[in-house]
Amino acid sequence: MKPNLHAPVWAVFSTYRPGASAERAVASVIDQVDGVVVVDDGTGPDADDLLVRLADRGVIVVRESENVGIAQALNDGIRAARDHGARQVVTFDQDSVATAGFITTLVAAAATASADGVRVGVVVPEFFAAVRQARGESAPVYAPAANVIQSGMLIPASVIDAVGDLRADFFIDLVDTEYELRLRRAGFTVLAASGIRLGHALGTQYRRELFGRPVRLPGIPPETTLSTPFRYFYRVRNRIVLNREYLFAAPKQILRDSLLDGIHFVNALWVARPRRALWRVYRAAISAAVRGRMGRMPAGLAPIAATITWNAPVFEVPVLEGEQA
Repeated sequence: MKPNLHAPVWAVFSTYRPGASAERAVASVIDQVDGVVVVDDGTGPDADDLLVRLADRGVIVVRESENVGIAQALNDGIRAARDHGARQVVTFDQDSVATAGFITTLVAAAATASADGVRVGVVVPEFFAAVRQARGESAPVYAPAANVIQSGMLIPASVIDAVGDLRADFFIDLVDTEYELRLRRAGFTVLAASGIRLGHALGTQYRRELFGRPVRLPGIPPETTLSTPFRYFYRVRNRIVLNREYLFAAPKQILRDSLLDGIHFVNALWVARPRRALWRVYRAAISAAVRGRMGRMPAGLAPIAATITWNAPVFEVPVLEGEQA
């Protein structure tokens, strides 16, 4: 059921080479919000049929002429939603599936927290697939959150006006983390709405290892996800930039996340074939961070990243429906 709101809520999706999962994702929220914007991030003609079908359902479709990255795509979608009257937006990936009442629960958590005197920045679901985003004990309506993921994130327009857009020059990876840290630095609180889960395909997972040996740390999941090889350019570069900008604002989070990322980067290098190709990606990322070269990765690096495969035992995690947690 569509929430009865004083401030209209729109859903904003970023898609790239969308398929049936994107239609399913949009269908899961279209009746819960006041409108939907889908931004196709430079797929080209291959997306024509699907985007026409979505437009026929009343979805506002924005098409990027080239691949601009998830942050810029979402920024463009948010602007389109606001142009159509949105005062709150919920951002989604193309393979995230929400349950009935998902949007209402996010909005209710934001409203309750505001009434309690909390300066609300964003609200995310308590669970993103199997990942718990809330911190501390379970709470009736909302709880503090950390290390949040942008898919399923409710952002009031007033917050965007206060702290700005998602950081487009990150292109992809750690865009949500940077926004979370920027909100905290500006005095906003990041919250999780209790009791809801956003279904999402986590993709390929593997055991968390260091030089081939399992890593077991208190409170740290024993599995992690291997990314598509080209994304390690963005993960390494953006991690360095993030650390440089937010170390003193959020030292505990930065140090913890840097430790986990460091383990991950070493393990990815360990299982990469050929290793020298991933090492070249890492070196290019470090150089870009040091030199302040943001935005899209160098074109010449993409063919090198495309040669990389993972020599590691993996298993596929299925999409989790957005059932109540």
